[in-house]
Amino acid sequence: MNLTTFALSGLYSRKLALAAVIVTVGAALSLPSHAAQLSTKQQQVVNSHFNKLAQSQYAAEKRMTEQLDREFSQKLTEEEYRLMRQTCPKYGMTFDTRTNACLRP
Repeated sequence: MNLTTFALSGLYSRKLALAAVIVTVGAALSLPSHAAQLSTKQQQVVNSHFNKLAQSQYAAEKRMTEQLDREFSQKLTEEEYRLMRQTCPKYGMTFDTRTNACLRP
């Protein structure tokens, strides 16, 4: 397994975990019609639990989005450099990574 495969498998396992949470919450919300009413204290505990789940989900989504953004930016830069290294010599120039420009020798 290479690094890309490992990163993708991690992404899919996060998505699977998120789907499991959504299914669990959906089931929990559909079952109250058959359950006894919760006391005020019990409802507070349930609300606290759902708040913690929401915070955890938000943090996981934020981390995943930041990781995807970093990977995209890195790949974009690599491809831009590759393109410029191919293009600049066609015009008798070299690509300078400091200035991101084709320079005449």
